[in-house]
Amino acid sequence: MNVCGCEISAKEVRLVVVHLNDEDNIEMLRPKTTRIELEDDTSEADLRSFLAALHEFSRENEIDTFVIKTRAKKGRMAGGAVSFKIETLIQLVEGCQTSFVSPAALSHFAKKKVEEYPENLPVYLKNAYLSGAYALSKDLANS
Repeated sequence: MNVCGCEISAKEVRLVVVHLNDEDNIEMLRPKTTRIELEDDTSEADLRSFLAALHEFSRENEIDTFVIKTRAKKGRMAGGAVSFKIETLIQLVEGCQTSFVSPAALSHFAKKKVEEYPENLPVYLKNAYLSGAYALSKDLANS
């Protein structure tokens, strides 16, 4: 089973694909796409293009579940309107489930369960990786 960890930032989604290898260890795959950007959230064509890119990504990487790091809905650190549109588009990818994980749960998971990160993991993909790894470790992908 392949899980895609997602972190939404501004007008893009950052993507990391993970799965359990034969020894039941979390392994990061290396897809050619690691982020998809929504150019203009007021353009129907751009919204459809973004959704099509997500569908293509999920087919190419045989994604079963997307796991999204949640953002605050209000307050100083709240996510913007565009990021919530992106979240909705991810939830609309056919044939895939979507789960959510809080930043607090990811922080706790990283401190207690992650001994090392995959080699050559770019810093900007760290939270996306943690989201996918958390889901595999908690079996959220099957719930």
